[in-house]
Amino acid sequence: MTERTFLANADYQVIDRAPLVLQAGERVRIGRRDSDWPGWIWVTAINGRGSYVPEDILTPGDDGTAEVRLPFHARDLSVVKDEPVTSVREVQGWHWCRNEDGEEGWLPAYLLRE
Repeated sequence: MTERTFLANADYQVIDRAPLVLQAGERVRIGRRDSDWPGWIWVTAINGRGSYVPEDILTPGDDGTAEVRLPFHARDLSVVKDEPVTSVREVQGWHWCRNEDGEEGWLPAYLLRE
């Protein structure tokens, strides 16, 4: 995917200071699908931390668990209105972005304008 540059439409403050981090090969417990963001599903890691993750990084098992196929970090990125960010990739309505200081994290597409 080609990187794209956006400006933030509004301020967005990170709430979760200890986001879920998953490694490939890890097993997680599968929860509910996100009704607002199709393609995202709640998972709970062995350490008890939970987050929505893209369904396509999971290989479901028959026992309510799944194997993580790709590393995932649930970190959101704080931005202020009109701050430029670079979208490195997009997953089902969310962008993994990098700001000018090199910090990276997720931002919802509705907060971004080209």
